[in-house]
Amino acid sequence: MSFGGPAFLARFLNSLNRCDTMKKMNYSKRFLLLFVGLCLVPASLRGEIRVGLSQVDITPPIGGLTTGYSSAKPTNGVHDPVSARVMVLESEQKCLALAVCDLCVYNSPWLHNQMAAIGVDQLLLLNTHTHAGPKLSQGDFPSPEKPWRDTVDQRLLAGIKQAKQGMFKGYFAAAESQIQLGYNRLVHRGDFSVTHFENPERIPYGSVDRQVGVIRVTDEQQKVRAVLVNYACHPVVLGPRNCKISADYPGVMREIVERSFGEDCTCIFFQGAGGDINPLMMARGDDRDKDFEVVQVMGESLAEEVQRAISFIKDVPGVSSSFASSSVVMRFRNRWDPDQELKLGVTTLLINDEIAVLTLPGEPFHHFQVDFRRKSNVKHSFLFGYCCNGPYDWPRYLPDLLSAARGGYGASETTLAEVGAGERLVNEGLVQLFKLQGRLKPKPQRHTFDPVK
Repeated sequence: MSFGGPAFLARFLNSLNRCDTMKKMNYSKRFLLLFVGLCLVPASLRGEIRVGLSQVDITPPIGGLTTGYSSAKPTNGVHDPVSARVMVLESEQKCLALAVCDLCVYNSPWLHNQMAAIGVDQLLLLNTHTHAGPKLSQGDFPSPEKPWRDTVDQRLLAGIKQAKQGMFKGYFAAAESQIQLGYNRLVHRGDFSVTHFENPERIPYGSVDRQVGVIRVTDEQQKVRAVLVNYACHPVVLGPRNCKISADYPGVMREIVERSFGEDCTCIFFQGAGGDINPLMMARGDDRDKDFEVVQVMGESLAEEVQRAISFIKDVPGVSSSFASSSVVMRFRNRWDPDQELKLGVTTLLINDEIAVLTLPGEPFHHFQVDFRRKSNVKHSFLFGYCCNGPYDWPRYLPDLLSAARGGYGASETTLAEVGAGERLVNEGLVQLFKLQGRLKPKPQRHTFDPVK
């Protein structure tokens, strides 16, 4: 017999204990009532994880601008389509939607506000951060009456509804591999940093996080339905002179992974804390036709590591026992105008007690994901950056304290939140995680475990 998850069981027992009739029963009758009650719990609530998936095309008409370069020119073609990939996770506690878009900067208060009406408790809206995607702040393209942003909003809503309609029991397994495809563009010079946007010699400057995180989702027939990939590196292989719409290297990687598992598999790229990391491979030559050869090599290199990570769990059965999440939106001072404030949010996911995910908004620096992984005490820990868990403004870069002191692009200019905001968000995420694990107790006590007598 399969019983419900711990949260459901706790609520069920508490309700029975508060019942006056229950208090009058002897222990055998109480047990019988508990047994019957749990048998009547629907199968969908018995400690399993329900998953829904969808993909929607958000490729704009040509002629608009891309996002990420101030010198961007109107696009003159589409090299590869850009998409939004949706995953809905549901347990007896919560229904959560994750929508990952091939966009540089995007949040949608309108979309967040639609979730309650379709039975979703919370939306996590994420960006791969490709600089070759459409600029959604361009309010007059393709027309002032219907800017492309409105189309993206509507298509994403339809995609989330579609994912909810095709839910299945999902089994989760995770693994990691290692590869260095990026360099730290803030090159240390004594107590300060110099920004290296370009690195034609491909020198592996500074510290990076080499981890490639993979979460595999299978169905009851053990068919791979989704591969979630987490890596921290700016998708700027294509430079400021590119005029073609593209998902950059994440698009190449996704295509290879999906092709290896068949048409029923959806590969979703979750950008990590790559705010200070640029790719070692960048197309900066004079021949635009060769730009995408470099993109291909970068994507293939990442795909190879993804497939290596998946091979580590080839014979490992997935688990579908528990999914929980916790979320908060916090207030911060504006770094440059303390009289102004901004909101930033953090969400923590815990899957089967062995996969932890922390989301951060804006462009967090890589130290945050290293720090979270070191402190989480969970077997597989990943940080998803470029994520808005509520209808607030895009916060730009989130540097760590030491990087903010050294300065450079993303550590001083192009920041909004007060210094230390990133550390506060990570700490709040860890608090959420420890509560989900049951390690932080609601009342003071000498031991948080049963000491050996």
